[in-house]
Amino acid sequence: MPAFRQVGEKQLPNPILFMVWSPKRDLIALANRAGELLLHRLANFQRVWSLAPNENTGKEITALAWRPDGKIYCILYCSY
Repeated sequence: MPAFRQVGEKQLPNPILFMVWSPKRDLIALANRAGELLLHRLANFQRVWSLAPNENTGKEITALAWRPDGKIYCILYCSY
């Protein structure tokens, strides 16, 4: 597998709590302190998908994981 090299730098509005690369390394899943879940394409850091926080559930994201084939990722929530 080739090594990573930095091709750019992005400032994000909220601190990132969890970050998980897809197995194919073309997508990255991010969970931030605001409770958002974001999916970005790495080639141009284009947002592919996002999930806004649900303030009524009283739950926070505690882990992210990809399926080995990279098609789906899992979100683990925990009550606080």
